[in-house]
Amino acid sequence: MRYSLFILFLVQVLISTAQIETRVYYDDEGLIPRERSVDFTHLKLEVAFNPAQKLVKGKVTEDFIVLQEEIDTLFLDAIKMRFNRVLLNGKTVDYKTSDLGITIVFKEKLKWNEQHQIQIEYEANPKKGLYFIGWDDKTNKSRKQIWTQGQGIDNRNWIPMYDERNDKLVTELKVTFDEKYEVLSNGVLLESKSLKGSQSKVWHYKISHPHSPYLMMLGIGEYAIKVDTSTSGVPMHLYYYPGQEEQFEPTYRLSKEMFDFFELEIGVAYPWETYAQIPVQDFMYGAMENTTATIFGDFYLVDSNAFLDRNYIRVNAHELAHQWFGDMVTARSSAHHWLQESFATHYDLMYQGEAFGKDHFDWLRRNYNNQSIAASKRDLKPIAHSAGGTVRHYPKGAYVLQMLKYVVGRNQFNAVIKYYLEKHEYGNVDSDDLLTAFHERLGLSLNWFWEQWVYKGGEPHYEVGFKKKKGKGIFRVEQIQKQEDLSGNFKMPIWFEVHFEDGTVDRKKVWIEADTTEVEFDLEKKKVAYTLFDPNSEIMKQLSFTKSVKELKNQASSANMIDRYNAYLALDTLKFNGKEEFLKARYKVETFHGIKANLVKQLTEEGSKSIDEILSLAIQDKSAEVRKAGLKYTRKVSPEMEKEYMTLLDDDSYQVAATALEILSISKLDNAKIYLEATKKLKGNRSHNIRITWLKIAAITYSDEAYLKELIMYASPSYEFLTRSNAMNALVDLQYLNEELLDYLMEAKFHFNSRVRRSAHNTIEYFSKHEQYSSLVSEYINSRIWTERKRKALERYLTD
Repeated sequence: MRYSLFILFLVQVLISTAQIETRVYYDDEGLIPRERSVDFTHLKLEVAFNPAQKLVKGKVTEDFIVLQEEIDTLFLDAIKMRFNRVLLNGKTVDYKTSDLGITIVFKEKLKWNEQHQIQIEYEANPKKGLYFIGWDDKTNKSRKQIWTQGQGIDNRNWIPMYDERNDKLVTELKVTFDEKYEVLSNGVLLESKSLKGSQSKVWHYKISHPHSPYLMMLGIGEYAIKVDTSTSGVPMHLYYYPGQEEQFEPTYRLSKEMFDFFELEIGVAYPWETYAQIPVQDFMYGAMENTTATIFGDFYLVDSNAFLDRNYIRVNAHELAHQWFGDMVTARSSAHHWLQESFATHYDLMYQGEAFGKDHFDWLRRNYNNQSIAASKRDLKPIAHSAGGTVRHYPKGAYVLQMLKYVVGRNQFNAVIKYYLEKHEYGNVDSDDLLTAFHERLGLSLNWFWEQWVYKGGEPHYEVGFKKKKGKGIFRVEQIQKQEDLSGNFKMPIWFEVHFEDGTVDRKKVWIEADTTEVEFDLEKKKVAYTLFDPNSEIMKQLSFTKSVKELKNQASSANMIDRYNAYLALDTLKFNGKEEFLKARYKVETFHGIKANLVKQLTEEGSKSIDEILSLAIQDKSAEVRKAGLKYTRKVSPEMEKEYMTLLDDDSYQVAATALEILSISKLDNAKIYLEATKKLKGNRSHNIRITWLKIAAITYSDEAYLKELIMYASPSYEFLTRSNAMNALVDLQYLNEELLDYLMEAKFHFNSRVRRSAHNTIEYFSKHEQYSSLVSEYINSRIWTERKRKALERYLTD
């Protein structure tokens, strides 16, 4: 009897437990902000450099307020620094050091709310955070620069400080350096004066409002500067390289326009008193949104030709948007990093739509959708997660914000963003702060949206069908994504459209939430041309929607750009009579490069009768992107088309010209000398793409070692990383290696820039497995002295 009662009790417990609703999320170490015992309010750094020794000599003065009841020590981040003197309120104080930082030991405990000041004199040879570029280049070809990259937490390598995003302080820098260089830092230049009896100068910068430590910056080099002014009166200091005036306008094109656009769209005035942008060599990312002073890779310094292949407009807009999202309002911890990157990506997406049109905007959104779907095949981490990754923090988060705007409306979205920024100005935020702003400003409880799009991962996969029955048209929608704790059904308002052959359209918006939903239309005896589920792809998703060839042809002929593109993708998998003629006719009326590129692909597939005709149209298209597609799908240049392809050797696009040179030479090696003669004076973009392609073909054509020597020179540290990588790839193609090249490869193998480091690794690995060169690689490594770390990294290239 007792046993039976126990079993009954256990069953009741299990039943009640099963009925408890739970919320399950990915664990995240980055959810909790770093603890701190004081609040730093002001930092003044006086700093000088010895570039030959890669040495930083500084004196930092930091004011702080005690946050806790009492403290007897204070730890500052300071990687492998040497300290000469440490003062508290002007008096010497004891301290202990480690490779990670300095612990200041107080003789008497400091009490909460007290204000104090520490001053530290120190020296450092940073491996991260601050970079000396070109000072050890014996050829003197490299630019000589000093620049910083503080994000994530690397400013601690050259400044002893509390180096975390959850502190905000006013900063100022006084920099002493050679007066022939320009110096840029955060905020307003208060003073610049030459020092008597020397060739040095002092620059003094100060920012007006608190910002996070990782946003402190410094840029030093030889520059020319032009100043523009926003409509609201903010000065914009735009740096470029002397003697390269032709690159200024294409690089900074639309800078003022995007500044004005953001102030109007965001609804909050630019939150700082000045703005500057400075290009640097070998930058490891695209750019960095340091407060008031963006650093960007000089590969974005472009002339009007290079603008066609890579322009700065997207990155320019992205970093400018960060001045509000990230710099003024900063995520409290890394789990909320999306509040910075997703917003910056969202607003750069908006401005690209403003600058280049709606089709461009929608094309980018589709790309963001595809990236997000691919990321979810690896894991289901949400955008609000410190390890969410680049795709979640940038493109997916931007799309999620666009969907949020779609749900609440643009005007209401903008009203909330203005409220959110003003409420938290110059402070720290987390994801709930944005959610709360929607409730406080609009009265909306959007927890359901946050739950599925912010705090959880994945995307919906809709399987859609459409059938006609008794004068009705019925959509059947099923959510077929895997149901699990980390991603379930999605609730979203979705438009349905039925397009009729008479040109009319019937539309309905329906909230889709259940496993299966049916949406009914009255067809009114009209003939259906095609149907659309979520026209213009407003919702991030996977979609399975099978349609007839007739429907797809109608959709391809009259829908908006994205839905036309979807129709062409579906037709690509189908065979039907008249397909080639239909696609060719559509190519001639389509205008968007993404669609035209897809049609070039389909019309140049094996068996097509239109290959030469469509390639001729493609390589003469006014869009460089379509010309590139024509080259991409060229298998071999026919004799009849050689002259047409030769016109591309002088194309406005450097990428088109370089690719055409290679394709022509591969197709007709006997005529390579003609192509080389036509392009011998061309350098191409900043990465010397045409010249390096030319040298590779010339080395094959003329068997002249002078061309190999020039390629090896371009692989050297005297050149920026893209030129070096291009040269390495060319030498792999030529299967050529010598000790000089190995010198350059080994230097690049341990470079701070991961992209040239990766190129060097791939090149060394290739030659280490090459029958002719494997022994040379092994002998080189074994005959030299390496640090233990480097030796271990190089062991993988040794042959048995």
